[in-house]
Amino acid sequence: MAISDPPAGFPGDPGALPAGLRRALAWLRGHLSEPVQLDRLADIAGVRPRTLEAQFRMFLGTTPLGWMRQMRLALARRELLHADPGTSVTVVALSAGFTQLGRFSVQYRKAFGESPSSTIRQSQRRIEPEIDEAIRSTYEALPFAFAVSPKQCDRALEALARPQELAPAYGLPKAVAGWCFGQRAAHRFSSTPAIDRRRAEGLAEQASQLAPHDALTLTLSSGALVLLHRMEEADRRLERALALDPWLAYAWIRRGWMSAYFGDSNGAIRELSVALHLMPFEPLRHITFIGMGSAHFAAGRYQQAAQWIGSAIKAYPESFWAERIAVAAVALTGARAEARRRARGLLRRDPDLTVAEARQAWPFRPAFMSRLGDGLEIAGLPRA
Repeated sequence: MAISDPPAGFPGDPGALPAGLRRALAWLRGHLSEPVQLDRLADIAGVRPRTLEAQFRMFLGTTPLGWMRQMRLALARRELLHADPGTSVTVVALSAGFTQLGRFSVQYRKAFGESPSSTIRQSQRRIEPEIDEAIRSTYEALPFAFAVSPKQCDRALEALARPQELAPAYGLPKAVAGWCFGQRAAHRFSSTPAIDRRRAEGLAEQASQLAPHDALTLTLSSGALVLLHRMEEADRRLERALALDPWLAYAWIRRGWMSAYFGDSNGAIRELSVALHLMPFEPLRHITFIGMGSAHFAAGRYQQAAQWIGSAIKAYPESFWAERIAVAAVALTGARAEARRRARGLLRRDPDLTVAEARQAWPFRPAFMSRLGDGLEIAGLPRA
């Protein structure tokens, strides 16, 4: 396979979820309120019970029963947050598969930091027109933020000014804006990186304080902190988000990127595979593909790295910042002529890029950044 070819189909990738595990998860999602018997679940998966347990631990970091408990709690929270007037906590708990209401209440409070009754009271509040408009316009801006490109980032920030003005206490638009300002600072999307870093930091903090129980807000604010190289705090915030909503594809994307930053390539590929399983479409797929490529680069699998990132940039050409890793990967395979060709294309998009600046963009481990710099030098990028 040539370096420029796209990667093989996702299910064939070594990081993909095993077929038996995918069958088990598909069945569990449709039977959340039913009792779980490991032998029956293993029959559905087509593997031995011990094998299925091992796959849950390896790919999802939990047991089948633990995963089911997380899913039931997440389902209950969704139902409580969108409950119709007159809906009771008891009805929601029972429909989610909880038969012991006292234990449900304890587990719910531990997971989400508030009681089920507090959550359902929030859902009964009348949504003011300003809040409704802020929600709508924030979600309209999200695809621009997820594109991770200069023009789209600026477009997102422009669109996010309105919801922040309409609803100052609404955390999500601040989190999205913080993520965009982090992009501007880390990837040289603007000429004011120091100002952008301060804005990203301030907005990420405000967002988490305003919405400590919203998984998407926490995930986006975690991403902003990553771009500021505040890794430990970002990791804690992300773990909180996944505890709140184990179905959130974007949280799994950030989890995979975080593992790649920490040097756990195999963990990154497993977690990004979960994200693709949950949400295999754009605008998030190309970010996941770039994460996959980064994980392969960290593991020294340079051809796979170039293939994954090449597919991502083909889908979203404006995400040219990721071409830095692909160029270095191609160079480290020994294909110097192709690496230099791709480097010239990258410099046409980012004419002021240097090896020194590329090595400061991400919080990957020093060994990763050293090999990135070596590959970019081989490809002909100026050192400084």
